Amino acid sequence: MDAPDGLVLRPVTPDDVPALTLLLHDAYAELAARGLNFTGATQDEVTTASRSLGVGASWVLVDPAGELVGTITATSPPGRGIRALTALALEPDRVWVNQLAVRPDLRGRGLATFLWGTVRAWSLERGMRSVGLDTAEPATPLRAMYRRWGFVDADTVQWPGKTYRSVVMLHRLTQPRPA
Repeated sequence: MDAPDGLVLRPVTPDDVPALTLLLHDAYAELAARGLNFTGATQDEVTTASRSLGVGASWVLVDPAGELVGTITATSPPGRGIRALTALALEPDRVWVNQLAVRPDLRGRGLATFLWGTVRAWSLERGMRSVGLDTAEPATPLRAMYRRWGFVDADTVQWPGKTYRSVVMLHRLTQPRPA
């Protein structure tokens, strides 16, 4: 799958951590301004590294100038935190989506959908049966986007220290039909 608009998709590297941290801050700033204290809005580089390196698979979209413009992380099994909050994260063959972010000035160009497609393909290649994620209940535009991708609401959880409840959403994977 080729990246759109001359962008390059590649795995996250340790050298990406400073720029990736800033990308996450920018991408989640609007939600933070609404009082939703997403970790990505304020996380430090140590947190970015721990959430993006060695936890499954993380990708970045890079523009021709070398700037990071998007990212997504997939973990399987899901992280300990979400496994402690919902039995849905304990299901076998389930991938968890984390830290999906697109630079705000590039939204609406299909980059998030492309990143989702990357996780979907990666999951299918590994024989996974479903993908889960959690997001703030009041983040209605995000939840609408996930619904367009085929996710359905399945549970609610309360992360410690968060100002909002999160909705757990699931997407059942199906293998593409042979041509």
